[in-house]
Amino acid sequence: MSSNGSSPTASGGPAGQDGGQYELTFVDEFNGELNRNVWRTDRTDTESSTTNFATRNGALKIWPQRGSNGEFFNRTLDTDGRFAQKYGYFEIEAKLPKGKGVWPAFWLFNQIGERRPEIDILEAYPGGEAPWGKPDADGIPVPMMYAPVTWTDRGERAGYAKVETPDLSAGFHRYGLKWEPNRQTFYFDGREVFSHEVTVSEPLYLIVDLWFGSASGQPNDRTPTGESNAFEVNYVKAWQFK
Repeated sequence: MSSNGSSPTASGGPAGQDGGQYELTFVDEFNGELNRNVWRTDRTDTESSTTNFATRNGALKIWPQRGSNGEFFNRTLDTDGRFAQKYGYFEIEAKLPKGKGVWPAFWLFNQIGERRPEIDILEAYPGGEAPWGKPDADGIPVPMMYAPVTWTDRGERAGYAKVETPDLSAGFHRYGLKWEPNRQTFYFDGREVFSHEVTVSEPLYLIVDLWFGSASGQPNDRTPTGESNAFEVNYVKAWQFK
């Protein structure tokens, strides 16, 4: 699937991989309006929902914003029912937001009967205890670490790593997953950072979200809001093995 209308074969391979070993199956570079035939935006909608996302200048932006109830609003975009894949390589190029409480993520998920397999390619907690984040010159916490995680089912964590990084709010980086039948290998800017033996054998759909809380703590009045502090995504891509 090519959600922006371009040919899937026109793109190169994943970062740090031999492109000849892969065939592109999904690409969204967020040129123009968000393709709602591909992305669902309603999963977290409530009466207090706010519009805290947009596509601007070839990027998807999701930013911290309070809903009508005064609470920071969790925003989820997903491809449930539109695109799912088993095995292959999955990659996002993104710049992360800063501030206490922000919790950006890129992950794969599905609901299969009672089962809930999940692969978290990127989760970051800038407001968490060091080394998750550290204060910038203005005292606002910035992300200095992220985590890839595999869950074979709800509550059954099969593998987990913490990856220390430069300030992830200062520029774009590529976060990738090579998903094989009995192994998952995670990459940061094309460099392997975590690999483990695990079996997840169901197709999973894509999720890009900006939530609040968890290890990042609760946002406060100093958490920057608006587009200037967005979870900014240049592209989301998926490839299948040839």
